Amino acid sequence: MEKLDFLIEYLLTENKEMKIEKMPTNMEDKKNLWRSLCNIRDVKPISNEYLKIEKEYLQEELKNKSIVKVETINSISNTINEINLKNKDKICLWKGDITVLEIEAIVNAANSGGLRLFCSLP
Repeated sequence: MEKLDFLIEYLLTENKEMKIEKMPTNMEDKKNLWRSLCNIRDVKPISNEYLKIEKEYLQEELKNKSIVKVETINSISNTINEINLKNKDKICLWKGDITVLEIEAIVNAANSGGLRLFCSLP
């Protein structure tokens, strides 16, 4: 928890506009705070010390995860009986933590509608 505390304090110190009334005491809330601070951080250089501690923290987190092999995930052909789709035996649907998957590719529409990102060009 010491590494996570350092990472949070660093990001809070770096962003003077961010105010936290009370520092979380449980690990899950601290992880959520750290992820939130990472997501709102401006793109700019960061210290080597921060990067070193972040890498150590993430490596420790990775050791606590169970890796899911692709062979253990049912393909669409095994889950949807009547489907006429090319390569249905090679396409899988996964709901869960994608960081635990030992796979070659992840396709994520990144929005609730399952649609591509729409944008207008100037």
